[in-house]
Amino acid sequence: MPKQTFFNLPEEKRRTIEQAALDEFAECGFDNSNINRILEESNIPKGSFYQYFEDKKDLYFHMLDTLVTRKMNVMEHALNAVRQNTFVVNVEEIFRVGLEFADSDPKFYMLGEDFANKQPSFIKEFTEKYSPMATDIYGKLLEHALETGELHEGLNVPLTSSFINALVNQTTVGIIRQGLPKEQRNFVIAELLGFIKRAVTKSQ
Repeated sequence: MPKQTFFNLPEEKRRTIEQAALDEFAECGFDNSNINRILEESNIPKGSFYQYFEDKKDLYFHMLDTLVTRKMNVMEHALNAVRQNTFVVNVEEIFRVGLEFADSDPKFYMLGEDFANKQPSFIKEFTEKYSPMATDIYGKLLEHALETGELHEGLNVPLTSSFINALVNQTTVGIIRQGLPKEQRNFVIAELLGFIKRAVTKSQ
């Protein structure tokens, strides 16, 4: 987590550092990113960087936390509708909102994609510090759908949640990278939702 000295900076300077970090991490990923390029882009001396952050990972985790916060703010309406729709309709809503978020801020999405491909120990280190697992959207949808009897009994919620999350993320990555037009996007989304429906719900 950033040091208090970072939060004491003028907002414009903080935003400049964060944008430089986002550009670097989105373009190069964590492993190939370089602090010196971030410092040069944000026009701050190296000594000052360590007054704000412990190291590169600290800055990377800060940007991930920013990503999670922004995405959850965007998805707030969809989350509020959990008890109003069927499971598959809810998944589609989350999918489409997430896709719109990726379209509107692709660099943040590239950051999330880089993080998703990290080793489990690296991911665990972040989750233990920032507890984003509270935002396990698909887990919440599955638990509610089990209560209403929509899903197959005995469904493993954590495993199924991870499976759906991986499917949706990889599909979103493909849609964004290929630049699919709306008609093709809708076809891909419908195919994925059909697969998920057949896999976990009672209705075929």
